[in-house]
Amino acid sequence: MKTIKHACTLDCWDRCSFKVHVDGDRVVKIEGDKYHPYTKGFICKKGGMHLDRLYSEERLRKPLFRTEDGFTEISFEQALDIMADKLEHYKGKYGSQSIFHFEQWATGGVSKCVEEIFFNFMGGITESKGDTCWGAGIKAQKYDFGNVKGHNLKDIHNSKLILVWGRNPHSTSVHLMASLQEAMKRNIKVVVIDPIRTETAKKADKFIRIRPSSDIALAMAMTRIIVEEGLDDKEFIVNYTYGFDAYKEYLLSLDMDSLVEATGLALEEIKSLAMEYASANPATIYPGYGLQRYRNGVNTIRAIDALAATCGYIGCEGGGVNYANRLYPDILDLDPYGSAKHSVNSRSFMLRDFSDALENLQNPPIKMVVVSKANPMNQLPDLGRAQRAFSNVEFKVTFDMFMTDTSMLSDLVIPCTNTLETEDIIYSSMNNPYISFNEKAVEPDDILMDEYYFFRELARKMGIEGYPMDDKLEYLEKVVKPLENYGYSFEDLRNGYVTIEGLSVAWKDKRFQTPSGRFEFVSEKAAANGLCAHPKFIPGKEESGLRLITPHHKDSLFSQHFFGIEGISKAFVNPVELLKRGIASGEAVRLFSKAGEIVVQIIGSEDVPTGIVCMSIGWHKTHGNPNFLTCSCSSEQGEQMAYYDTFVEIEKI
Repeated sequence: MKTIKHACTLDCWDRCSFKVHVDGDRVVKIEGDKYHPYTKGFICKKGGMHLDRLYSEERLRKPLFRTEDGFTEISFEQALDIMADKLEHYKGKYGSQSIFHFEQWATGGVSKCVEEIFFNFMGGITESKGDTCWGAGIKAQKYDFGNVKGHNLKDIHNSKLILVWGRNPHSTSVHLMASLQEAMKRNIKVVVIDPIRTETAKKADKFIRIRPSSDIALAMAMTRIIVEEGLDDKEFIVNYTYGFDAYKEYLLSLDMDSLVEATGLALEEIKSLAMEYASANPATIYPGYGLQRYRNGVNTIRAIDALAATCGYIGCEGGGVNYANRLYPDILDLDPYGSAKHSVNSRSFMLRDFSDALENLQNPPIKMVVVSKANPMNQLPDLGRAQRAFSNVEFKVTFDMFMTDTSMLSDLVIPCTNTLETEDIIYSSMNNPYISFNEKAVEPDDILMDEYYFFRELARKMGIEGYPMDDKLEYLEKVVKPLENYGYSFEDLRNGYVTIEGLSVAWKDKRFQTPSGRFEFVSEKAAANGLCAHPKFIPGKEESGLRLITPHHKDSLFSQHFFGIEGISKAFVNPVELLKRGIASGEAVRLFSKAGEIVVQIIGSEDVPTGIVCMSIGWHKTHGNPNFLTCSCSSEQGEQMAYYDTFVEIEKI
């Protein structure tokens, strides 16, 4: 029996550190690393399920090629030949831009991004911009701070008040949840702001139920009250911010009654929260990503940033707006071979335009799609149209461990490694500030299941000039070489616990990475990009019907852990909505929108307010996927898919 060091590759806040126990050639147990400074020995159910997925009977072991009779198993060598032939054909006939590579972050290993290097060496292809996860908030914080940084989680206990705003760490971040529970034991007040009474809300000191998409109205109303009461931190504002007077003038020009009405709260409740926040000294905010899955997503996060800055809760212990913590992307050498300079023919389109691009893009049209680290035919909005557009592309390739909804519509499906079958570098840009080296626990069935080696062999077969033929460990060592500037060698990373987070408090030195070097209430970059220079109140979208909210399930990240679940998907509504429609809790009903319809089991719950349907994201097509209902719209400038601006209706079957 041996024990190796590993870290979770799921696109999660925590990216927990594991101890993996191997008996011979079989992994027998995964547990949390009790010595890791962040993980501290406990992990969530999803992390433990890497072992279930490794040995799942549903897992793909050989490539599948679609013929007239359906899918046929082929060898990896045959898959290489087919892929090389198709890439050369489409590049030769239409140009490399006729090939579209779609990727997201279903797995977080550095080496799982090797496709980007490959396609760069091919001369550049078509890619998408925009995000299904956090894009609007990232853009917002870059306008305000110049970059996206968060406090070390241990700093939360220096706060006097913690606002958990649109976030449910009970389901999505077990270590933040543990810190919140410890904070409450220390008499630090925790307030949850959310439309849904989540499990986190039930455990908090106070729950404030806000209307969906009105978070911007609440943040601006609170800021205005704080300014009017003279509780703004004038010293911080004068010394470390830019544009406050213009933003203040704008806030005072807004109709306060309209802001209050938008939230669904009483003025006195908003005033009480504003006064409590301003007088806490300090207070911290942990916003979730649901906040920015509306058309006003960028401005919402900017308004929350501005609230914190108005009170001087930036760069101080116990403060901050902890949206994410991007430590490593700008430091690691993620393109150690300089492949980007070969990408001379690249082009891109906004992700919200996925179906339009696949159907209508010209000069050249999209002829081939390669999907990696993603399940777009499950996760994209307006799935009915997206699946039709995807299916009509001449040739589709998907790399995955399972027959996902995307795999089912592809022409070539290539199995990839489970995280336990490969070495890699893992880091989080959310909570966990540690970077990890993943040891290989067991060998894959075929070395070409490892994308690094598959694309290396593909480049060799195609004769791509200059493509690196390094061993994988050589590649990873080059990626992390910049860590030497922080005193860490590759061996340190392989054997110990490494973080470059020098400060537990983000922006403690007050050296912001904005053009002015200050926190920017007014951003000329935002203005140059066609947005209002300061946070602007954009009312939430309203339509007839019930707003659809699709948060993560506690036991699955997106669609990855819904395999093996039988029956139809579940949706939750307030019992009042069922009573209006003469529907009993537990019935199978038709749930429909302008985009499409599904059949779900509808369940009455007081945790859901009237006017909302809540169901987990990730259900497969066979269950009834809510993305057949969602609209293909986005936040400002297309940075984030605005899933939560979808309205549905319920009907008896």
